Parts: sequence; structure tokens; C-alpha cells
Amino acid sequence: MRFLPTAKSNTWFRWMAVYGLLFWTVLLIYRFAVLAEPFDLMIALRFGLLALVVSVLINLLGWLGGRLVWCLSTAGLITGLVLMFSYTYRDMSGWEDLAGFLTFVMFTLGGFALGLIAEGIYYLVKRRRNG
Repeated sequence: MRFLPTAKSNTWFRWMAVYGLLFWTVLLIYRFAVLAEPFDLMIALRFGLLALVVSVLINLLGWLGGRLVWCLSTAGLITGLVLMFSYTYRDMSGWEDLAGFLTFVMFTLGGFALGLIAEGIYYLVKRRRNG
């Protein structure tokens, strides 16, 4: 995890902006290119809000020193996005988009929860070693 900035570094705020923009772009591509839905500004803005909230939450925890939370949350987010895209091409009688989005949400929240658990265990082990 040497590629991550140190805790309380202002670099985290740049990462937050890039992370949010990339995430928003992927969501827009999924909705308007892969699903071939007509462009709707309100849905695009809602996806932007979702990307902003997720990016701020994950990168703020990274800024506070939660590197494991950042790594595992990002891994869950990427896994969820890949699975969401893969569900699009399955024949589920029209439920592909909902099943894909729910899978994405589950993996993103699962990665976040796993990151919090890992960070907690790391803190307890570190605290025990220091006496």
C-alpha cells in the first residue's frame, strides 16, 4: 500500500476528486451506453451524487489513516462494477439491470464492511503489541 498517500495528506482530496469522476463516468457508461437508455439529466446527476458520496466516504477514511478500508472498499467497488456489467449480458427476463445494480451495491458495502473489520483487527493487534 505504498502507493497510497500518508494520513492527513492533501493528496487524498485530489484522489477523492479523481475517484469520484472515474466512478461517475463508469456509472454513466453503464446506464446510457451499455443499457442503451436515453439520456436523462436527473439520473446522470443522481449518479454523480452517488459517486460523490461514495468517493468522499472512502477517501475521507483513507485521509484519516484507514488504508485497509480504502483498499478493500475499492476492491469491493471494482468487483461490484464488473459483476454489474456482466449481469447485463445474462438473460434474466428484463431483471438484468436491477440484479446488476443490487450486486454492485452488495459487493461495495461488503468491501466497505470487510475493510472496517480489517482496520479494527489491525488496530487491536497494534494496540496489543504496544502494551
